[in-house]
Amino acid sequence: MPTLAEINRLNAVQFSQLFGAVYEHSPWIAERAFALKPAGGFASRAQVHAALVATVQSASEAEKVALLNVHPELAGKEAAAGTLTSASTSEQASAGLTAMTAADVAQLRELNAAYREKFGFPFIIAVRNNTQTAIFGAVKSRLVNSREMELNNCMMQVGEIARLRLMDLISD
Repeated sequence: MPTLAEINRLNAVQFSQLFGAVYEHSPWIAERAFALKPAGGFASRAQVHAALVATVQSASEAEKVALLNVHPELAGKEAAAGTLTSASTSEQASAGLTAMTAADVAQLRELNAAYREKFGFPFIIAVRNNTQTAIFGAVKSRLVNSREMELNNCMMQVGEIARLRLMDLISD
């Protein structure tokens, strides 16, 4: 794990290589965030995260929806096929999603389908902060929201996922 001092010595390509996977299949975020590095360098992990979040917040709605749509559905086809990123695999396992009964998997897939049909992007939650029970409750309760509310909810969850992944990448 690199230190902040080491991160501050990276060029744009190296920065993008290191942080490109923090946001699922979206290296463009790290590429753009490098330009937000303060003149004296990043002073904290939180400052690196803030640059990434600011990049996402300044993206167009189409880019935000595209970002959401590259996220895998929880216990979805990517999990079944074994094609999740290593970070997503670990995160879903931490919430018990890889140890669900067949009935629970079927129910979550039905909820995922209803969510995607209503909003046009997958249900996203920072699973590392949740239990299987909480995740089921969240998807059910969020199905009553407006698309705008869910776009905002998902963007906040994606930011939290990125924060947690950054904590794993940068040493104190």
